Order: sequence, then C-alpha cells, then structure tokens
Amino acid sequence: MLYALEVPSQGGDTYWLNLNLAYETLDEATKRRIADLQLITYNPFLRDRSASKTKYRLDRNIPLISPVFPHPLVRIHPESGKKILYLDYATEVEVVGLEPEEGAELIEQLRQHLNQPQFYYQHKWSVGDIVYWDNQATLHYRQAFDANERRVMKRVSLAGSRPF
Repeated sequence: MLYALEVPSQGGDTYWLNLNLAYETLDEATKRRIADLQLITYNPFLRDRSASKTKYRLDRNIPLISPVFPHPLVRIHPESGKKILYLDYATEVEVVGLEPEEGAELIEQLRQHLNQPQFYYQHKWSVGDIVYWDNQATLHYRQAFDANERRVMKRVSLAGSRPF
C-alpha cells in the first residue's frame, strides 16, 4: 500500500502493469512455447557496476557475482490460480535451456507485448490517496518529477505467499 502525504505539482504518477492480462492476451502458440520455461532474473544490485548493462545474458563467459535462482516464466498466482507472465522490462534475464540468441529474441518479443497501454493503470496522486496492489501479479514504476519538488509516501507491505 502507498499513502500519499505530499505530491509534486506535475509527474510522480505511478503505473501498474497487469501481468495476468498480459499473459491472457498472448496468442496460443506463444502460451504453449513458454508454458514450462524457467527464467533466471539477475539482481541488478549485485552486478559489476563498471560492466555495461544488458537486458539479456548473451555472454555466459562473464562470471556471475550472485547466485542464480530459476523461476517459472509463467507463474500461477497462489490465491487466484490465474497465470501470470512473470517478467519485467529492464532487468537482465536468461531463459534456462535456450541458446542465448533464441532466448533473447523470445524475451524481446514478450517485453514488446508487455508494453501496451491496455495492460496499465496510471494513478495521478492526490494528497490522502491510498492505493494497494498485489505485488505478485503486477509490475509498477514511478514517473519522473521535478527534483525541486517532493513526493512523500508511506508504504506498508504485507507478507504474502512464496513467490512461486
């Protein structure tokens, strides 16, 4: 949950992406193709900061700084049972078992699919607003705003189920 205490005069909106709707609108061939795939999402905070940023791990010769944990590319929500396309935009990833070029092409196709307005909710904040969301089934990000203004929120996070 976020509770708005101060909001900038312009910008600072929050966008949420419905990952279930993104999955449901995939064509059937793509759903079959990704049904059992595992994805490794690399932690951007555990990277060599001097290395160039990539969105797909093409060079497997670069040593890893952190452990890796594969997870399903298609996740089943633990409460609703709905399928979720469990992927974000900018974090470096790798599809387990696919050649790097094939995996990179698939991920780029899925990320292009995610980038459609019908999957988003945009919230323009007013002081006093409270918004809550299911972090297991959405992505979210904040729009930029003037650095001379403030955006002050209180955040409450509730414990949930295992991520997959």
